[in-house]
Amino acid sequence: MRFENWQHPPPTDGQRWYCDIVWGGNQPVLERFSMPGLEGCLLSVPNGQRRHGGDIYHVTVCDQGVFSKFLLVDVAGHDAVAADIATQLHAPLQRLMNQLDNTAILHELNDNILADVEPGNFATATAATYNHWDHSWTYAYAGHPYMLIRRNGVWEPLPECLPAPPTGITADVRYQQNEISLQGDDWLFLYSDAVFEIRRPDGERIGFKGLIRLLNGLPEAHDIDTFYRELVDRLVQENHGADFDDDLTLILLQQTRKNLPVTDRALSGARHLMMRWMKRHDTHCTTILPNQHS
Repeated sequence: MRFENWQHPPPTDGQRWYCDIVWGGNQPVLERFSMPGLEGCLLSVPNGQRRHGGDIYHVTVCDQGVFSKFLLVDVAGHDAVAADIATQLHAPLQRLMNQLDNTAILHELNDNILADVEPGNFATATAATYNHWDHSWTYAYAGHPYMLIRRNGVWEPLPECLPAPPTGITADVRYQQNEISLQGDDWLFLYSDAVFEIRRPDGERIGFKGLIRLLNGLPEAHDIDTFYRELVDRLVQENHGADFDDDLTLILLQQTRKNLPVTDRALSGARHLMMRWMKRHDTHCTTILPNQHS
């Protein structure tokens, strides 16, 4: 990993991941990567220029590139205590990244991992899995801000079917897995709530709706590097500087579907059908976007 001038896009020749790579942490990072079916960019900037922050990120590719997994955990607070807790959580969370069921990660975080730290601490979290064979995106929230999806050029929230509290609040909670089928031009945006803390000149924070307006107001970009620059420039501009009030973590993903030869298209179609058959007994909620009518 590397951390350079994070206000500029990372090098375009990002790491190419195909199998059995798990990495993450809570230190400063700016990384560009490619996975089967996805182009990605990750930024994490701890508050106060600390070496570690309260945001934890993990990314992995498993099962010969069929699945890519993402986890973002935001420990409550933005001080050294939150950073210390995040450092403790890093290793046990990394061991869970081979779990395809995203709720299993959240339940483990809620029931066991947070129990090992000082009582009274909690964390929001979101875990997600991209299936390269059937282009599905399954995800679960634990009190975390909704990730956003850009479809047909418009950003909107990716909701959950059953709201659930952050981890560490109560032991008697069951997290729900949601699923959406991605289209060819879809983008995804995961983030910590530092973006909500940005204050306008009038003192009001931009909030969730303000973030969506900000994203939809950016110039349309067709590649992830250009969009990253436009997004970060606008966030720094709105914040009146690069020192945010909380730990800032952003994961930006662009789905990539290539034009395949006829034989490869047939294989892709067969894999899609096989995957849907294999998942026929999976328990999840099929998500309908607010502006999706089909």
